[in-house]
Amino acid sequence: MIHYRLSQKLPQDSFLQVEVSIKPLQTDFELKLPEWRPGRYQLGNFSKYLRNFKAVNKKEEALDFKKTNKNTWEIHCEDEECIIRYEIYTSIIDGGSTYVDEEHWYLNFINCMLYQPDNMNQIHKVELDIPKNWSIACGLKKEGRALEAGSFYELVDSPALAGKKLQHLKYKVAETNFHLWFRGNADLKNKEQVLDDFQKFTALQMETMGEFESKEYHFLFQIPDEKAYHGVEHLNSTCIVLGPAKEFNSTTFYNNFLGISSHELFHYWNIIRIRPKEMYPYNFEKENYFTTGYVAEGVTTYYGDLFLVRSGVKDLKWYIEEINILFKRHFENYGRFNTSVAESSWDLWLDGYEAGIPGRKVSIYVKGALIALILDLKIILESKGEKCLDDVMRKLWADFYKKDKGYSAEDYLKTAEKVIGYDLSDYSNKFITGCEPVENELKTLLIQFGFEMELKANENSITHYFGLKINEGIVVGIAPESPAEKVFRNGDKLISLYDHSFEEVEDSIQIEEGKSYNLKFFRNNNLREVTIKTEKGGFYNRYILKESQNSSDPVKLMRKKWLNV
Repeated sequence: MIHYRLSQKLPQDSFLQVEVSIKPLQTDFELKLPEWRPGRYQLGNFSKYLRNFKAVNKKEEALDFKKTNKNTWEIHCEDEECIIRYEIYTSIIDGGSTYVDEEHWYLNFINCMLYQPDNMNQIHKVELDIPKNWSIACGLKKEGRALEAGSFYELVDSPALAGKKLQHLKYKVAETNFHLWFRGNADLKNKEQVLDDFQKFTALQMETMGEFESKEYHFLFQIPDEKAYHGVEHLNSTCIVLGPAKEFNSTTFYNNFLGISSHELFHYWNIIRIRPKEMYPYNFEKENYFTTGYVAEGVTTYYGDLFLVRSGVKDLKWYIEEINILFKRHFENYGRFNTSVAESSWDLWLDGYEAGIPGRKVSIYVKGALIALILDLKIILESKGEKCLDDVMRKLWADFYKKDKGYSAEDYLKTAEKVIGYDLSDYSNKFITGCEPVENELKTLLIQFGFEMELKANENSITHYFGLKINEGIVVGIAPESPAEKVFRNGDKLISLYDHSFEEVEDSIQIEEGKSYNLKFFRNNNLREVTIKTEKGGFYNRYILKESQNSSDPVKLMRKKWLNV
């Protein structure tokens, strides 16, 4: 057993004190701190938050050790027990962070716990030195103030939230107890509505997938006063940070609250258990490159909203609005012409969670959701409503997770082919490994479910005609083949339009086709002036989804099979 003890020197201290007791298997052994955390496919370099590393024996005599790389310590111990002590700095709260203060502890063990690479499957026990009147929310086995995991993998996939003022709601579906824990100023005026909505989408997800292995599941909510939106999935829990707290009972906040919760719950099956072969098991020492992010995150993004409308939690109008948000994010991203969703998945480890260079990549969440939509509609139509993407996910569960193995890109495609009944290489070549536009395929499919796609001009006339995206006067985007591309570069600061301060007239500018416009701007503190003549425009256009007038019985039936409305 590896035994951890966590404490603070002072209640308000930003440093978490960690003590690790180990019975070495050999005289010289290694300890490592993970390099990344599941759910964030990017190196975290957690060792930069660690200081004051010490190693002693049971008599408190110092042991020889050396750091062999940025996250690895080699220790020499001839005794039966070795004690390691160090401190972890905590300063931020997000879905995957660790944070301690005098009011609560928020522990993601992945970024603060050392492990033995050759002994990860032993029991790991964590003792929390916290006030007796604090509650502990965690998916691990609890004994008083201690938590126990059957392996390091279980430990780091089971975050904990502890504090005196945690609000707690619970509901039950089948044989599983679900817990909602809230830390922060969440004004739970609508407790009954929350529980009713969560029960509905949870029940449908469980019914759809057919099996839920856990007897307990925990939603750990941080509700800060500032704006926030982040969620991370775990073995039998999820950490969600959503703010600001003052908007908790607003419609927008509540919709986000439901959407992110449904998304993270579906991860219980997809990525936590149905997992790419490159991450089966996780390797915490280096990047786990994989190309199937469009399954892990894209399919989950698609299902997160789909389950809300199918279960009756949200209505059709809301769902159309959510699809249109995806459309906006996809069609205003010119990276869709340059990089496939498979390549973009691989590059998550490079810059997947940053804006990156202009027009380089697509979002595995957004395009992944759209190509999941395409596949789902294809299966429904081909099977006349008898099958859908649900069948693909259930088959992945049975053929891969239940057989204790991960899937490859080829496995996913072959599984879908077995469900739909024909070769899907054209679908894959166009939309997974290729950069074929999705709009024509979507138009053809959606009309058969009673929906149309309409091309919509960008509301900002400068963006529409110049191909220029601006944020507070700063150029943040330039459309390819646009008038702006011939003149501007990202970072330029617009000063004036026809000698009128750009700041004053930006909201009232109405650019027209076929006219010339004089603009002044700063680049590297140098004032420049340019005249731009507009052409036909059409930059940063997007499609919007709307109901069609076709309400025939076959169309209604297909819509019912898809959305249950």
